Amino acid sequence: MPALITRPNDFATALREAVERSGLCLENIQQRLAERGVEVSVATLSYWQSGNRVPGRKRSQMVVAHLESVLGLAPRSLRVLVPAPRPRGPVRAPKQVGLVPRFVEREAVRRIAEKVQAHSGGQHLTRISQHDVVRLDAARRIESVRIRTVARADADGLEGIGVTQFFEDRTAGTPWLTVHAGAEVASRHVDTAHRVLGTELRFAQSLSRGDTVVLDYEITADGPGPLDTSYDASCARAIREYVVEVHFPTNDLPEWVEAYHRPRDEGGDSARRVTVDSLGHAHYVVLDCAPGTTGLAWHY
Repeated sequence: MPALITRPNDFATALREAVERSGLCLENIQQRLAERGVEVSVATLSYWQSGNRVPGRKRSQMVVAHLESVLGLAPRSLRVLVPAPRPRGPVRAPKQVGLVPRFVEREAVRRIAEKVQAHSGGQHLTRISQHDVVRLDAARRIESVRIRTVARADADGLEGIGVTQFFEDRTAGTPWLTVHAGAEVASRHVDTAHRVLGTELRFAQSLSRGDTVVLDYEITADGPGPLDTSYDASCARAIREYVVEVHFPTNDLPEWVEAYHRPRDEGGDSARRVTVDSLGHAHYVVLDCAPGTTGLAWHY
């Protein structure tokens, strides 16, 4: 008997259709799951039904099992559509480390990442703090992301780092990186077909162990920019302070904004609502941010 082959959007489509048939909003579904002792954020449910992410951990599979019941579906009707999990952890290039993105274009991203990592000292830098500012335009697209990082050298002779950017939205255009402080662009590697940019940054001066550097750069697009409802950053090691801001047009504010953290190791995701102020700004501050993915999600 041939094996069942699933695609990520099979699960997303089935879940989205089941939610629509149920007449329940995601907040109601989250509440019904909570009544069963199952904790999952609205942002995670939104990611699953949009296809941006798929359940991967054993705990997530348990959540899907309860989802089937809440939505009145046959047992295992959703679980059989969940794609097999991809290997977790780092993908090793010769003497370098790169994280595997979880999307169709991962091979193109990996190829670019390996190029910019070839002369990078990023694995010998410890991020002390990071502040990301995301701006949305009137079309609800991400117009720019400005990233300010303070890092410390863990080895001598560090000359620079590599930065890889990818837009999942196929209508976004290709990323472009502009440096504002702390380094200069040494080279760029662009894959316009897959919307990937790799940038090699050269520090203003070589770093010795214990030296610090402040990097300030901005990501924009040569097209309209990504149409997205979330932004997050991932880290393999703890960061002393991580701040993420999203600036919305004041005449088009989202219904809600949710801050979330997904641990790198096995463990429960955490999420909570955050307010949007009168200037259209929402932010989330995490001290001693644990390894994993942290960000903001929003819904109109």
